[in-house]
Formats: sequence, C-alpha cells, structure tokens
Amino acid sequence: MNNRIHISKPITLVFIALLFISFKTSNWEYEKKSSIKIHTSISKIFNSRTYILNDLDDTFYSIKDNDFTVGYLAVTEAPSKFHSFDFYVIFDKNEKILKVEILHYRENYGAEICNKNWLKQFVGIDTENYSNFNREIDGISGATISVNSLKH
Repeated sequence: MNNRIHISKPITLVFIALLFISFKTSNWEYEKKSSIKIHTSISKIFNSRTYILNDLDDTFYSIKDNDFTVGYLAVTEAPSKFHSFDFYVIFDKNEKILKVEILHYRENYGAEICNKNWLKQFVGIDTENYSNFNREIDGISGATISVNSLKH
C-alpha cells in the first residue's frame, strides 16, 4: 500500500505538469497565430515587409515605413454577453478604417460577428465623422452586445 502511494504521487505531479505545459503551448500558439494574422494584413495593406510598429499605448500602435507614419493599428478586446473577444483595426494615416478582423471569439452564439463580409462594412469609415459611424453599421441578431462593443 505504501509503495502505491509513492508511485501515484509522482505520476500525479507529472500529469499536472504536462497539463500545465499543454495550456501554455496552446496559449502561445494562439498568440503566434494572432501575430501572424496582424502582420500579414499590415504587409498586404501597406505593401511593405519592412514596416515598424511603434507603441503609442498598450493597445494602439503607429505603423511606420521608411520613417513615415503610414497608418495605425489598434489591438484590443471587447465585451460580449458572457466573455470577451479580441480584435484589431488597421487605420490609414488619416484615421480611416482599412480593416477590422476578429482574432478570437469566445461565445457560443453570435459568431456571425466574425464574418468577413459583415466586417467589410467598417472599411472606409472615417473616425473623425463619429456621429454617422453607428448608423452605418448593420446589426446582427444574436450578437447585439458584441456588435455594440465593436462599434465603440
């Protein structure tokens, strides 16, 4: 009986360690995939592989190419009904929206917010003209909270 306790304790510790490592690995993969998505979008939109991101704050960056600011990037999370979702927005140098993409949506319902055709309606919106901004975006049934979070 005593040998059984001595053997099961190390096995339990190894199992917990492997479980912890697997969560760390999946989180790392998620971050890597998000980073690749964002950098691929910036490269395509600005036709540059040599751009530099400069932190303006925790979630907002300037995009520079050859020492000139060509645009801005916002990467943040927003609330949905029970969880939050991660998304990014790419702006041109005049703060007009060029792209919006959802990186990670955690809800069981309302995933229509990730639809690229729906997200295209944000493209071209001038953030200086905020009063018309909310009226130009169509809602999604079942994703009201997520849509409103993305609009603000």
